[in-house]
Amino acid sequence: MKRRLASLLGIVMLGLAGAYLAVFGLTVLTGPLAVVALGGFVLSAILMVVGGLVDSVTLGSRSVPWNALVGTADVVLAAVVTLSAVRSALVAGDGGSWLFAAAMAVGGTSLAWFGVQTARDSRHVDLEATPSSRRLVAITLLVAVSFGIGLYAAIRL
Repeated sequence: MKRRLASLLGIVMLGLAGAYLAVFGLTVLTGPLAVVALGGFVLSAILMVVGGLVDSVTLGSRSVPWNALVGTADVVLAAVVTLSAVRSALVAGDGGSWLFAAAMAVGGTSLAWFGVQTARDSRHVDLEATPSSRRLVAITLLVAVSFGIGLYAAIRL
């Protein structure tokens, strides 16, 4: 993810959380898991905004670079989305909910891996301003296949 997109995504996420609370009120915070899920979502958004806007943040005597903030935000978001889907499946108990939870677990694992690689500034994640054309083609194919699978699942279920 390019750095400037992280702050934009974080702002959109904060807007979604605010709209969710504005529409449904505090009644949506039905228990500790709901509070943790919404809190994790907001924490992830804040980390993305801060990571997208500053080069580093000083915590005590340590300097935390922007990529560590954005990578941590990805990991937190992956955990929140996956745990929310599993919680919904436990409550509903039907096959469709469990299929959705399994899909979220796969997607969450991918997002968490990407977050860890971003935080480490790994060679597996392209943080350069201009990614290679091979990488762009691979990402485009991955998005197209993912969209196709999602569309097929939505139509069939």
